[in-house]
Order: sequence, then C-alpha cells, then structure tokens
Amino acid sequence: MAISGQLHVAIIGAGLIGQTHSLMLKQIADRTEQSVRVAAVADLDGAAAAKLAERWPGAKAVSSARQILDDAAIDAVWICTPTAMHREVCIAAARAGKHIFCEKPLAMSAAEAAEMSATIRAASVISQVGLVLRFSPVYTVMKSLISDPGAGKVIAATMRDDQDFPIRGVHASGWRNDPKLTAGGTLVEHSVHDVDLFTWMFGPVRRLYCRTRNLAGALGVEDFATTDLEFESGTSAHLVSIWHQMIGRPSNRRCEIFAENLFLASDFDMDGTIMIQRGANASQETMSTADVTGRFREIVLDERPHLAPFLDTLGVAYALEDANFLAALRGDSQVYPQFDAGVRVQRLVEAAYTSARSGAPLDVNN
Repeated sequence: MAISGQLHVAIIGAGLIGQTHSLMLKQIADRTEQSVRVAAVADLDGAAAAKLAERWPGAKAVSSARQILDDAAIDAVWICTPTAMHREVCIAAARAGKHIFCEKPLAMSAAEAAEMSATIRAASVISQVGLVLRFSPVYTVMKSLISDPGAGKVIAATMRDDQDFPIRGVHASGWRNDPKLTAGGTLVEHSVHDVDLFTWMFGPVRRLYCRTRNLAGALGVEDFATTDLEFESGTSAHLVSIWHQMIGRPSNRRCEIFAENLFLASDFDMDGTIMIQRGANASQETMSTADVTGRFREIVLDERPHLAPFLDTLGVAYALEDANFLAALRGDSQVYPQFDAGVRVQRLVEAAYTSARSGAPLDVNN
C-alpha cells in the first residue's frame, strides 16, 4: 500500500554510508517540501548515532535497531551497518512491516541474501538494494552508447577499480579488515558494484574465472582480485579490483568498452568525461562533463521523470537511488534496483571466490 504524507524513516548504522544517505535524504526533503524526515538513527556507538541524529531536529538516537523496529511511526529503514549485521536487521525489519533499503553487499553469503529476499517477499514490504552505479551519469551514458545499433556487438570490456584500503582516510570504516564483520575484501565489499554494472550492461554471465591475493595481511579479506567474465551475449570482460596502501590516491575506476564500431573509455565513475572513437575513421572525440550530464538528464527524464527535481543535487547518483526508493514507497515508481539484483550479484561474487579457491574457471547458473 502506498504511503501518503510525510515519510518517517530511520537510518540503522551511523558510519560513512549512513552519513551519506542522511545527506541525500536532507537534500530530497529540502526540494520536496519536507516530504521525508529521518526520525531516528541507531548505532551500537551511541555517540555516533547522536551526532548523526542531530542533523534532523527531533530525531532520536538509539543504540539498538530493535528500538527502531518497535516504533510504529517508522515507515522504512536504511540498513547501513557492517555487512555481518545486514541479515538479522533486514529479517527483523521485514517481519516488523518496515520497508527496506539495504546497502551492498546484502549479506555474508548468497544463502543469507536469498533468505533475506524470501522474508521480504513473505512480509510484502518494499525493498531496494544500494547498487548505486546504476545511477551513475557516466555509466548510464556509456550503456546508452553501446545500445545504439550502429555500435555493433560489444566484444570486450575492462574495469580497474582501486582505492586505498578503506580502514582509514576518506573511506575510513574500521570494520573492513575484520572477517567476522565483512563478507570478504575488495571484490565483494567494493567491486560488487562493478560486477552488477557489467550484468546491467551486458546481461547474464555464463562463465567466470577469478584469482585473489592478500598482500595487506588481513586474514580472509583479499586486497586484490582479478576476474574474467564471459557473458551469454558473447561479450568478455576483465575486472581488476585493488585495495592499496596509497592513502593520497582517490578512489578510482577506469572503464573501457570495445564494440565492433565503437570504443569508449572513462576514468570517472560518476560525473566526468567519456573518450569516444567510432566508425571506420575512428577519430577521437571527448564527450564533455556537461554533455554527459545533459545526455544523462534526457535518459532519466525519459525513463524516470519522477527523479527530475534531484538531477542537479550534490552526489546525484546517491540522491537518485534514495529518491527512487521514496517514490516507490509512495506508489509513484518501481524500486530499482530490486532487492533480488543484490542476491544475483552476490551469487556471482561467491562463484568468483569459489573459482579462486579451486584455481579453475566456473560455469554459472543465473
């Protein structure tokens, strides 16, 4: 049933990503006559919960998710805890009748993610997973360009995804190197975005081969993975995922896509430029940031016009995913990506880890 009036939501987990969603929800509230309000924040660290709650007048800070789930005034929750806590909070939220936005990866295993999805279906609550690259201006435009029939068949893609080991610096999350709290390392905790992006662009995966290494010494938390993916469409992709020790280097992605008549490359994963070569002459051009933004606006306005008020917000991709979930709660759109997209990508990453342990390629059942 669609919700009318002001939406009362809660953030469970006051760390980096919880703070990000709070900022996005504030921007949405300011542009929609306060249509949404964060009414509560939960975190085991009471001081962190209180600090985040201060941004929302009247919001309460609590140390237990249960205190939020027992509050009949809360319509929906954003689950932003360390990965190990997702399953318990998500299942309890669904059974309490709360609608659920859950960050990636969904759980410590694909089996847990599937259990969460089944509980959500049984409870008939609305759910969405935080696979934010689907709202990236650069990647949305790249997907549009390769979808043009003139591009021909997509042959291959490469992605390098790297960032400083995220226990310090701008990504500081101290739990990232604790195998009791994280589902793994750079592949599942970060590059799950990239695997999802590839399936969004190229379709189901047929076969994969992965190798991992642990250079930093955090047991069970790999800081290097290289994964080859073969898609049912015939496209091949290569993904390199790295957590390094260069704290001054910004988080970075480099994506290249080769089609029969088109080559695309970008060093930006949100706003930025795209280098393009096309046709027999293969002359090089650069689509400017402004042109990428303009084309992205056209696509969004055509496919999801309800997101129009948020296309110029700070952190536009995160704002759009949150705004889309809120619109789904009001009955104005479908959730996107659906929770089961998070289950599918977790199965793929789990298959990649299986391949790495065996040292052999693995066929995938989508």
